[in-house]
Amino acid sequence: MAMAAKWLNSVFFLMIISLFFLIHFLSPAQAASKLVEGVCHETNNYLFCIQALESDPKTLAAKNYMDLAVIALNLGISNSTATRSYIARLYKNPKKKRDHRKKSALKSCLWGYDGAVLSFRSALMELKEDPLTANYDAKVAGDGAVYCSSFMASARIKDSSISDGNRFASSLSFIAFVITNHLE
Repeated sequence: MAMAAKWLNSVFFLMIISLFFLIHFLSPAQAASKLVEGVCHETNNYLFCIQALESDPKTLAAKNYMDLAVIALNLGISNSTATRSYIARLYKNPKKKRDHRKKSALKSCLWGYDGAVLSFRSALMELKEDPLTANYDAKVAGDGAVYCSSFMASARIKDSSISDGNRFASSLSFIAFVITNHLE
C-alpha cells in the first residue's frame, strides 16, 4: 500500500511538471515572443526590431503574422505622423530665420513624410485583401525618410529628432516589409 501511494505521488508529480511545461511553452506570450524573434532575425537591426515591436503591449497577444503586421504598420503610422508634425512645426515657426536651402529641405521632408504616412496607412488597409500590395507599400513607406535624410544632409541641417524619426521610419518600414512577406 505504501509503495502504491509513492507511485501515485510520483505520477501526480510528473503530471504537474508536464502540465507546467506544456502551459509555459505553449503560452500565447511565448508563441508571440517566438514570432517576434523570428521576424526580427530577418531584419537588419534585431535589437531595434525587438524593442519596437515589444513597445506595443498588443504584441504579447499576437498569434500570427497578420497580427504582427497590424502592430508594425501602426507603429510606422505613429512614428511617421509624429516626425511629420515635428518637421511641420519647424517649417512654419522657425526659431531663427532659415536660409532658403533649409526651408526647402524641410518642405521636401514634409512631402516625404506625407508619402510615408500614406504608404503605411495603405499597407494597413490592404493587408487582408491584397497582401502583395501591402508588402510593397510597407517597403516604400521608408522612402520618404530616406529622402528626408538626403535633403537634410544637403542643406546641412542637423536635428537629432528628425534624424531619429528618419531612422525609425526606415526601420519600421523594413520590419513591416519583412512581416508582410510572410502573408499569403
